[in-house]
Amino acid sequence: MRVMHLVQCGPTTGGTVSHVATQVTHQIARGLKVGVVAGSDGVLTEHCRGAGADVFVDPTLLPAPGESADPAVLFATGAAWRPDLIHAHLMHAGFRGAELSTAIGAPLLYTQHMYHPVDPFLQAALATGADFPVITVAEFAQRAIGKFLGDAGRVHHVPNGVDVPAASSFRLEPGSGPQVLYCGRLSPEKGADVAILAFELMLGQLPGAKLHLVGTGPDETLLRRLVSALGIAEHARFYGSVSGALTAEIGADVLLVPSRGDAASLVVLEAMASGIPIVAAAVGGIPELVRHEIDGLLVAPDDPPALAGAALSVLTGEERGAGMARRARDRHQRLYTAARMVEGTCAVYETLAR
Repeated sequence: MRVMHLVQCGPTTGGTVSHVATQVTHQIARGLKVGVVAGSDGVLTEHCRGAGADVFVDPTLLPAPGESADPAVLFATGAAWRPDLIHAHLMHAGFRGAELSTAIGAPLLYTQHMYHPVDPFLQAALATGADFPVITVAEFAQRAIGKFLGDAGRVHHVPNGVDVPAASSFRLEPGSGPQVLYCGRLSPEKGADVAILAFELMLGQLPGAKLHLVGTGPDETLLRRLVSALGIAEHARFYGSVSGALTAEIGADVLLVPSRGDAASLVVLEAMASGIPIVAAAVGGIPELVRHEIDGLLVAPDDPPALAGAALSVLTGEERGAGMARRARDRHQRLYTAARMVEGTCAVYETLAR
């Protein structure tokens, strides 16, 4: 089977980039012929070339493609590569995938990765009567999209999955106290500001603690200013984007996931696989992954005192955090491996190939 992934992505890493990279690696290992059309060159294209995929770059898959981007290039690429199916990721790639599907006659499959399940692409599909199947990475999204489309049968839930992160040389800068980690995009929906505000509260009980922020994004300047205004700059470090950072060896005592919205967080899954204790906001698909007080602790979103209190309970009750981390690691191995995700995805592919 020849599968062409269309991916709305920038040059850096992120949830969708990691998801597609994992899919591509495992699909090639299963014997599929894989092509990848990415919105820009960068982390995803480098990985996919290394994995043996045919890789193309087409900026028309981006929200702002630029005036020089030629929509006809995608049609030529698809016609020459001849996919058996087109698998689009995120809505701008979805719109272009639908056009390509019509142009070359290959069926379309769409994966909805976002925490707002019903996006403009799916709204357009309902309005025009398009009937392509949809994959969701979380059950709440499957329910919402099935209800919106009025056809639950074409919406498939394939949970996100990750490999156990490979050992990495990256380590957090050591300190004299607990090491608190935020790993993710520095953007409003991810709530890094909540992590910073919570950490400032934690310092009252753990004055030697250090906050490590791994990631980049549009809020970086704002977050640096927040750290400075709170007077905690000597306790916080920004690392920028670090590929493959979240491993068992990183040196984190607790991971904060203060998202305001998340479909099925790969950061959470990587922490589960790595045995890092998790304190997360109970939003989107996160409660499907982490069972409160079993695999980690869940708190209300946008609540720095609650996040701080939960993190302190993990850091000051060492065995409690270790026990939840062990159960989370076991849960990952049972339910959220990359192999299981790819098997579920390929099962949907087979329905399109019949």
